[in-house]
This record gives sequence, C-alpha cells and structure tokens, in this order.
Amino acid sequence: MRNSRSAFSAASALHRVFIAPLAQSGYRSLQHNLRLRPCHFPKLLLTQQRCYAAPPPVRRLPRDDEIKARMIRVVGEDGRLKEPQQTFEVLDSLDRNLESLVVVDPGGNGSPPICKIINKKAARQAEKARKAVKNPGAVVKTIELNWAIDMNDLGHRLNKMKEFLSKGNKVELVLASKRKGRKASPEEADVVLGKIRTAISEVEGAKESKEMEGKILGHATLFIQGKA
Repeated sequence: MRNSRSAFSAASALHRVFIAPLAQSGYRSLQHNLRLRPCHFPKLLLTQQRCYAAPPPVRRLPRDDEIKARMIRVVGEDGRLKEPQQTFEVLDSLDRNLESLVVVDPGGNGSPPICKIINKKAARQAEKARKAVKNPGAVVKTIELNWAIDMNDLGHRLNKMKEFLSKGNKVELVLASKRKGRKASPEEADVVLGKIRTAISEVEGAKESKEMEGKILGHATLFIQGKA
C-alpha cells in the first residue's frame, strides 16, 4: 500500500514539474493568438439591382381587337347611334387595311361602349394637320415660279408666300424656265429675285435659311424660314 502511494506521489510530482507548465504555456499561447489574430468572416456580396420602370401606357381609348366588350353601339355616317351589335361582327365587316373601329365613349352602368368606324388615311392626315398646328416650323410649303412670270401673277404668289411665312411655315421657292414660251432676260430675273426678297423682308422674323441653290435663269431654289 505504501508502494502504491509512493508511485502516485512520484507521478503527480512529475506531472507538476514537466507536463503542467507545458499545458499552461500552450493555453496562454492559444489565448494570445486568439487575441492577436483578427477574425475574418466571409463578406456578403450585395448585388445592386436597378429597376427600370416600364414606360407609361399610351392613354387612349381601345380600338379594334383591344375592345373587350361583347356588345357595342356604332355611330353611323349620319351621326345617329345604331342598335347594339356584337363586337366581332362589326370587326369582321371592316376592311382592316382602310378602316378602324375606335371607342369614343367607354359606356358603363350596363350601357355598351359607343364606337365609330374611321378611315385610317383620313385619321393620319388629321393627326398630321394637328401636329402641324402645334409645330408650324415643321411644315414645308413649296411655291413654283418661272423667271418670265407675269408681275400680277408674281404678286399673288408672293402674297401666298407671305401668308405661309407669317404662320411660321418654311417655304421652298422654286424658280425655273419654261421649256416652251418666252425666256426671261437677266434684268427680268434680277427684278423677280428683288421682289421675292422684298416680300420676305416684309414678314417680321422671316429670312432665308441658307443660300440659294442653283443658278439665275436656270433651276434655282430659295429656302425661307417663317417667323419663329
């Protein structure tokens, strides 16, 4: 029994002398490393998403296959409302190349939409005219003259030119000689050009937008900008 206690005491002594200091040293080293070594965490990559709003829809009433109502009433050529008709029957009766069915009143409260059959070509011309009113400078008017023009006739043409220019329109004034008929002299051609430029100066804000193209007594074009 004494021998086993002696062996245990010797083992404990050896552990305290050799093993414990190493263990404590290792633990302190581990603590030191943990204090000094920064912790690196994986960065979350945030992707920036940019959202683009869709363009706002064109605000207009439905037409043709956009009309979802089963029944409609059509305005006749005489301006009177016809009896309710099935939409698909009206669409089937149209020449789609020339005509379009357009809602003019969406209806509601049990009343079917009111529609009108329009001529596509006439509608395009009306839209073009509407835009021309909003931006008269985009409209180009052409006036043709000949160098040997009668002075009374020239006066009428120039009055028309001044009318266009006063509205803000552009005017292209084309001068040429007739294949048949009297030929103008250089002096007459100078008089015609002089009267044209005098008429331009009489419209406030009107001016030649660039130099005349062509030649006197030949084919020539003057480019005139109306008032802003």
